[in-house]
Amino acid sequence: MADTPPGRIASRRLFAGISIQYKLPLFISVLLLTLITVSSWAAYRGVRDSAFSAARTRLGGVADQLASLLRMQAGQVGVAVAKAAANDTIRRFFEAPTAQNRVDALSAMRHMGPVVEQVIGVELWSAQRERLLATATQASDLGAGGQAESVQWAAQADTGSVGRLQLGGDSLIYPVSALVLGHSGPLGYVVQWRRATSNPKSREGTLQLIGSGAGLYVGNDRGDFWTDLVGPAPKPPVDVRGAQGILTYERPESGRVMATARTLAPLPWVVLLEFPERVVAAPATAFIRRLGLVDVGLVAIGLFVAWVIGHRIAAPLRELTIASTAIASGDYSRSVAVGGDDELARLAHAFTTMAGRVHDAHTRLEDLVRERTSALEERNDELEAFGYSISHDLRAPLRAMQGFSQALLEDCGDRLDAMGREYAERIVAGSKRMDELIRDLLAYSRVSRAELQLVRVPLTPVAHSALAELSGALRARNASVQVAEPLPDVLGHPATLSQVLTNLLGNGLKFVPPSRTPELRVSAEQRNGLVRVWVEDNGIGIAPEHQARIFRVFERLHSTDDYPGTGIGLAIVRKAVERMGGQVGVESNLGHGSRFWVELHPANGEGA
Repeated sequence: MADTPPGRIASRRLFAGISIQYKLPLFISVLLLTLITVSSWAAYRGVRDSAFSAARTRLGGVADQLASLLRMQAGQVGVAVAKAAANDTIRRFFEAPTAQNRVDALSAMRHMGPVVEQVIGVELWSAQRERLLATATQASDLGAGGQAESVQWAAQADTGSVGRLQLGGDSLIYPVSALVLGHSGPLGYVVQWRRATSNPKSREGTLQLIGSGAGLYVGNDRGDFWTDLVGPAPKPPVDVRGAQGILTYERPESGRVMATARTLAPLPWVVLLEFPERVVAAPATAFIRRLGLVDVGLVAIGLFVAWVIGHRIAAPLRELTIASTAIASGDYSRSVAVGGDDELARLAHAFTTMAGRVHDAHTRLEDLVRERTSALEERNDELEAFGYSISHDLRAPLRAMQGFSQALLEDCGDRLDAMGREYAERIVAGSKRMDELIRDLLAYSRVSRAELQLVRVPLTPVAHSALAELSGALRARNASVQVAEPLPDVLGHPATLSQVLTNLLGNGLKFVPPSRTPELRVSAEQRNGLVRVWVEDNGIGIAPEHQARIFRVFERLHSTDDYPGTGIGLAIVRKAVERMGGQVGVESNLGHGSRFWVELHPANGEGA
């Protein structure tokens, strides 16, 4: 508000003090005017865009047709000149340029071409592209036509190559070259200079395919000469050679135009079609003028209707507004009374019914939340009591069984036979395994239920802490351990993360054959905005079809005689990592070790 101009603040206050019975008609009128203006403009743009789209389609289609027609006609001319060049008299002149052969060649050249009247002149050029002989039906028309840079030299004998356009006298001319072959290879070229046969009537007939005001131009691929097929024409203001799609630019005589160009390769020509945008937009302009008259009438009618509606609904709307404000503040008992049987009255009745039902639903929801919270607290208390019972009441007898069985073996072992010693040893082993199982179940339960406060945790000390806890087992197996320091910081729970690394390292140490020295490696990397911690071993590996099972509770792939354990360690890892907002997985192949990974969020210096 401090930056709002004073005049705008005053206008807002003035408008806020006007009754809704006046503001509503004003608002509806402005809205109607806006909608009509926007819809009219959209309709105008739609008509205009349709007209331009049709013009673009027509322009491109005609350009393609003209390009195909010019290529076909040029091909026919090229074939005709190539046939005319395959003349024994011409060939003899190239092979032996005697005086008689020269006279004969000139005679043949004067009658060369399917329509002799279109031929301005004929030239013979050597294979080294030096002009040897020339004739012209009208020398003044040929002018400077015989220039090598305008000729497209034919590369094969069965068809000629059409060259670039130029002005010869008062005519548009172009060269057509044909290759003359001898018994030992190319002898030279026949270059026929031809008049471009077009007239204003045929050109206008072609342009009628596009529409009124269209322009048709043909130019050389070098852009040095343009013609409207009647005479020379000014160059387009932009370089159209190689342009794709529809171009727009200004022509002094036509204003802004739409244009499309087609290169006529192998012809060294470019055909250009132009269409004035004012002609394309003329139907849309006439349409919007007619639509404007209709819009004025619609706005007048809308203003009158809005005025009537404003008077009829102002009072009920005030009642609904007051009731809505009360309900928003928590008073669900508020009702709205509107007389009559119209939509506003039914709306008021539905509003009152809705308010009552919302109040009832709110009350039931609060009661249900209290009941569920109480039940959840009771279940949590039961789970705590059950965990305490397992930890103290069940493990105490197990420890007594283990102690007495061990004492029996130590004190009375010499008086037991082999079967008695085996039974006692089984009791000791079974009690130890049951104690480990209960301990792991308690750990899994704590991880599942404990409230974890996530903080920044440096991974390097956590990894060393896990290795220190496993130091005895590592020394017993003479294991090699490598930690790729420094490890990054992550967002996690220190004790839980230490248990995760301890379980993964212990798992990697356990599942290494006795004949192999264990090799463990801990490393980390940034991946997709997360920190991925790797724990690698050189153990027995895990087949791909079993890799999803190992993270489930009590899932074992081997017997306890081969590899001891409870089958809960990796399940604890998975649950702990999920509680810290991460993921866990493994990459492994049977017999080639395993690479367990844990993905956690990087630390950002804040607790979670």
